[in-house]
Amino acid sequence: MIRNKTVVFTGTLSSMTRKQAQTLVRSLGGQIQYGVSKKTTILVIGRSNFNLFEQDHRSLKLKYAEELQDKGVPLKKMGEEEFIKLAIAQLQSKLNE
Repeated sequence: MIRNKTVVFTGTLSSMTRKQAQTLVRSLGGQIQYGVSKKTTILVIGRSNFNLFEQDHRSLKLKYAEELQDKGVPLKKMGEEEFIKLAIAQLQSKLNE
């Protein structure tokens, strides 16, 4: 469920714009953050911008999220596909009410 979750996006989404994804989160009762913090509950990871000169291709948001997870913060990382499945499941359960 996305309801009552605080969501951050990193990377490029292939199925929608970031603004559309943020609107979807809000319509499902979630909140948007633009940076990862202790309040973040979901980090949605899109396609990274590949840079030949960097050895570590993880975004700063992803690196910080992993640091928080190591400290025990209950933050879930998921790819775009998992995020969409979660949104669809919540929409379907809303229709079945």
